[in-house]
Order: sequence, then C-alpha cells, then structure tokens
Amino acid sequence: MTPSSPRAPDTKDAKHRTSSTRSNVAALILAGGEGRRMGGNKPFREVAGKTLLARVIETAQAQCDHVMISSNEDAGVFADYGLPVVGDQPKPGQGPLGGICGGLWALPDGIDWLVTFPVDCPIVPGNMVGALLNAAQEANVNAAFARYAERDHYLSSIWHRDGAAVINHQIGDDNRRVGAALRAMDAVTVTFTESFANLGGEITPFTNVNTPDDLRALDQFLSK
Repeated sequence: MTPSSPRAPDTKDAKHRTSSTRSNVAALILAGGEGRRMGGNKPFREVAGKTLLARVIETAQAQCDHVMISSNEDAGVFADYGLPVVGDQPKPGQGPLGGICGGLWALPDGIDWLVTFPVDCPIVPGNMVGALLNAAQEANVNAAFARYAERDHYLSSIWHRDGAAVINHQIGDDNRRVGAALRAMDAVTVTFTESFANLGGEITPFTNVNTPDDLRALDQFLSK
C-alpha cells in the first residue's frame, strides 16, 4: 500500500511511548457487526468467562484513557459497560468505515487521534497504539494500520481527526471500503512480529473470532 512500512518498536521502547500517548489517543470498539457466522450477538458471546466486548474493552483501556463503543444499537444495550456509544456517520448502515467516521466526529476536544479495536479481535499487541501513532506521526500522514505475517489488518488502525472529511467524501461516493480510505490517506503499515503463548498453546495477534469454532479455540487458549 505504501513504500513506508516500519516495524513495531520493541517492547521496552513501546512501553514508554504508550504511557505518553494514553491521553492523546481515543479508542473505538467496533461492535456493530451482525456476526451471522457466529449466530448473531457477537459482542456478547462469552469466552473464558467474559464477553468478547468486555475483553476488547480491557485491551483498549490498557492503552487508552478514553474508550468509546461504535454501534447503531440503542445505547442501553451497553449500559453495563459505562462507556459512550457512538453511531455511524454520516448515517447508519455504513459498515466499519461509517463507525470510524462516527468515532472521529465524537473525538473529545484535545484528542486528535482515534485507534480502532474490532470486537472480534481481542488479542492485539500491548504496544499497538503507541506503535501506530509513532509510525503515522513520523511519516506525517493521517493514518496507519497493523500487519502480521504478511496479512494486513485494516481495522486495527489509527486515524487523525482530519481524516473524517476524506471518509465522509468516500461514503458519499458509495465506497465503504476501509482499505480505500487508508490508501487515500497514504497510510503507513506497522509490522508486528510477536505471537502469544501460554499453557493453552500459541495464538497470533489480530486473530478474528468469526465462528463458533473460533470462539471455542480462543476459549481453550484463554482458559489455561
């Protein structure tokens, strides 16, 4: 996508960067998908005693002070989590790109960056936010996204508030592809290399939980 593809910083350096960016980046949990392959109700499916949504919230809160949920459902559905709920912009039904646009529109004053966490992707590197922010700022662009094992993960990405205009224009042209928005912003790629291991085996970061089998595999890994 871009000739600039920096690697993620090592864990020691990333910890310092993350601590300095917690209050400068807001997190958005993308929880609007229907989850048909899982039988619906994806955010509230449980794995190792917690819902997917609860796990992703914990992951986001470990890296960002301000966390929001993206969904067009009634906010009351998420009342137990005590987080702001923002809908798609400029109108409902625009897929993840509409959710990202809604998150950018909802950024609090003083926060210029939004990082996205898909609700079906509870395992991400602990330095993800700092690495994405650092890469975007160093390249002087408005977006960056994650890559692992030569696979791009467009929804594990960071966006500057100025990108809302680009996304809004793209949606107006009936183009809701997240990858196209990233290309329009000359987004840089951040390559992550570490996997996660425990007594339950090994799992790669950015693993999507889309089916009941995926859910069982993650439950087995996290339950050890």
